[in-house]
Amino acid sequence: MKIHKVKIYQEFDAPIAQVWEAFNDHANFGKMMGQNVDRIVDSPDTNNVNGVGSVRLIKLPIAPFEETIRKSEKPTCIEYQISKGTPLHHHYGSMQFKSISAQKTALDYSIEVGSKIPLVGLLIKIALQKGIGSSLKNYAKRLKK
Repeated sequence: MKIHKVKIYQEFDAPIAQVWEAFNDHANFGKMMGQNVDRIVDSPDTNNVNGVGSVRLIKLPIAPFEETIRKSEKPTCIEYQISKGTPLHHHYGSMQFKSISAQKTALDYSIEVGSKIPLVGLLIKIALQKGIGSSLKNYAKRLKK
């Protein structure tokens, strides 16, 4: 199984805490990505119900799937893994946030995808690169207004 890597870099005109919170909130993250997303399992961390152990359901029309948050370090890191409902045998996402200045934040977003079915991983990589890249650019533009 070949692992394909998606790497996206995006800067936002907002403080790191604001950007991290926007990505941390599952419903808001879904709106940002143009998807219907619900938190279906709360994190045991009472300070962050969207934190480690929480599960979000991404309601794609053809193939809904679940992602479980594996790491959440405010305001620098969110990592997740697809945990149910996908033809992928490997999918791990990592969002690393870095403060460039008091009002500017950089995001390094990387995703690893792999499938035992030939070409599926590559096709998903291409779709993620385009879809997430476009969504992040749109969100960055909204923050500039």
